[in-house]
Amino acid sequence: MSCPLKIGFTLYEGQDSALAARLETIAGFGADLAELSMAPLNTVIGGRVNTPRLKSLVPVVSGFPGMLTLHAPLSLSMMDPDHIEAQSIAALSCLDVCATLGAKLLVVHPGWISTARFERERSDLMAIERDGLEWLARQAASRGVTVCLENMPVTREVTAGDITTYGLDPVAVAAQVEAVNHPNLRAVIDFSHAYLASRHFGWDLAERVSVLAPLARHLHLHDSFGRPPTHWENLFPGDDVIFGEGDLHLPLGWGDLPFETVMGSLTFSGAPSATLEIGMGWHEDSAMRDSLSRARAYLQQARIAR
Repeated sequence: MSCPLKIGFTLYEGQDSALAARLETIAGFGADLAELSMAPLNTVIGGRVNTPRLKSLVPVVSGFPGMLTLHAPLSLSMMDPDHIEAQSIAALSCLDVCATLGAKLLVVHPGWISTARFERERSDLMAIERDGLEWLARQAASRGVTVCLENMPVTREVTAGDITTYGLDPVAVAAQVEAVNHPNLRAVIDFSHAYLASRHFGWDLAERVSVLAPLARHLHLHDSFGRPPTHWENLFPGDDVIFGEGDLHLPLGWGDLPFETVMGSLTFSGAPSATLEIGMGWHEDSAMRDSLSRARAYLQQARIAR
């Protein structure tokens, strides 16, 4: 394909002036998409839409000429029977923010839960999440939004056996999306997350993500070395980068993820949008411009089904 329809960057700024400046900067790079993180925006407080704040944000984002997507709070989960009311209220508010800002896509995560509980109750928990995702997809449809479920990385808590998620496996994410069977629930492929999982579990990376590709409406691109965080228990903050461990969110080309090989194995059902989800520590102009250029080149390798 020539490139996804839209490609840009995840932004973490919350204050109006900082966000406006960053939107102007990435537009100057040639980005035509911005993914906003919900938490810094303060548009949802106590589960409810913070209407004055949301209204003040509208003119900030309306000047951006590209597509907007939103990333839901990382703690949002439809696999949380102990807090399902609070989760549902917050999820609905996130969709309302999307609708007001004109964001057509909301990224959500699969449920994380204690490993012991997931092993005991997997079937029930997966069913609970499917019900929640189906409800969320219906609510999204009424607002012109598509919810996209993202595959997850291997974390230190996973390797320690404390918590887990089926979302570590792109094949399982595909199965969950297919089981919900709603057009407003699609998938996100996070390539670095899949790289970490493939190295940890001994999977073939290209084979694993190729199963999810036909369901993917959106992509997350950032680099890593695919090294699960297992070697040291007490790394100081920032030292994970020194040792190349974990979900690093590096600029493209800084790690060793084989993007070109993997992209060449993928067939999408439609041209996905893509976000460069690079950590804030590497938001220098040169790294961002280079990552955008690399992303466009990598994505040339993928195919779109006709």
